[in-house]
Amino acid sequence: MQEFKASLLREKFILHPTDKEEEPIIAMSNRISIPLKSDDGLDNETFILRTQNMHSCARMAGAIIKEFTEHGTLANRTIPVNWRILWGDVIKGYEKDWNPNIWCVLYHKGRIVFQQGKHHPFLDIIEKCDVANKGEYTESISYAEQAFGQAGKQVKIEYDSNVALITSTKENMAKSGIIVRAASGATTFNFMTTPHEENPLEIHPYTTLTVSAAFLESVQLAFQVGLLNRKIQFNLIEPYSDEERHHRRASNRLANLNKAISNYEDNFKVNYRPDRPTIKDMVAKAEEKATQILKPEIEEKLADGSLDSKDWVL
Repeated sequence: MQEFKASLLREKFILHPTDKEEEPIIAMSNRISIPLKSDDGLDNETFILRTQNMHSCARMAGAIIKEFTEHGTLANRTIPVNWRILWGDVIKGYEKDWNPNIWCVLYHKGRIVFQQGKHHPFLDIIEKCDVANKGEYTESISYAEQAFGQAGKQVKIEYDSNVALITSTKENMAKSGIIVRAASGATTFNFMTTPHEENPLEIHPYTTLTVSAAFLESVQLAFQVGLLNRKIQFNLIEPYSDEERHHRRASNRLANLNKAISNYEDNFKVNYRPDRPTIKDMVAKAEEKATQILKPEIEEKLADGSLDSKDWVL
């Protein structure tokens, strides 16, 4: 499998009941469609993946593509794919330890083939409507409204989405665009990957997706680290507390992500437009934003005497 194209969407559905006394229902997720086709064309199948966060979505998609590339069809195996192990490998370590609400659901032809954690059941309805509507995804929303109406529940569905990742891979070249909106601001850049002339390695779709996941996670984790850096600087974190442990683990994770990206750059020729955002710059930007975010907490501690007002100018 050498050619691959996909987009990762951040989605938000708001279900507005026509009965004004009922509260709107909100369903959010990250979604990627994973088309899988073998080089000989014999294996051709599409899976839909939804997860709680962007980087786990991209990383799990990469794991699925790698499994297909190395072992063939996923949907029709005599011995079914052990999705639980695949997902466990994706979230092991930092994600599993510090994100108890992480979830994942995988669909094939509108049917759930794997799920772990708690996702909103409305997402299952949308995937069934997408299949019934023959893959015209944007029209599936009106189809879902009709389905609710036939069940005696009148709703208007408001839909909002934005692209977080666009990626494509073909022989000897891969392209990815990263678009992340974090609390510290938007991060947008593209990168193109080609083999080194002196040591040409094959470029696989799953490798590009995995490094894209590292970028997506780095942007969000840099904000957390920057915020925790400021809290430590401002004496807002107790020594030996869970928050201090979180800071240490998040910092180590960020360093490992940076190392993974650097390894990718060592193995391939990678061109960025504009320049690749560095971990150091992203953390520094987060630290600037953190001072503003932490202002109410600092003012509260100044008021109760926990902090010395002589040391502070807000």
